[in-house]
Amino acid sequence: LVPHAGDWRDAAIYRAGMEFNNPLMVRSTDAHTGSQPARWGLLESSSPRVVISAVKTSRDGRIAVRVYEPEGKAVSGVRLRFAVPVTRVHEANLIEDPGREIPVRDRAFSFDLRPFEIKTFVLETMRGE
Repeated sequence: LVPHAGDWRDAAIYRAGMEFNNPLMVRSTDAHTGSQPARWGLLESSSPRVVISAVKTSRDGRIAVRVYEPEGKAVSGVRLRFAVPVTRVHEANLIEDPGREIPVRDRAFSFDLRPFEIKTFVLETMRGE
């Protein structure tokens, strides 16, 4: 049980469930010099209402990213941006058969989600990056 104001959508209760089922694992170390920035992430979403549920190797060795809309409200113009160079993106079905190509610009691409919709994208990156 999670106390909250408003309904489950307003409180984003699904996020509390994900946090409970997937606890954050932390590894600490002493301060040291290095080439990585103080903050780094593989990808970021422009919308807090979009859940990134999987980032994995696809059946054909590329990268598959699965997202969904959990609140039953359409989301337009979602932008996923990657820390690595992405050269091509295809929308795919749930078994990762590629469909239409989506334009990539500045390591990012955009899409819309209908209420409760699940989408899968298959990405190609520059080798060695």
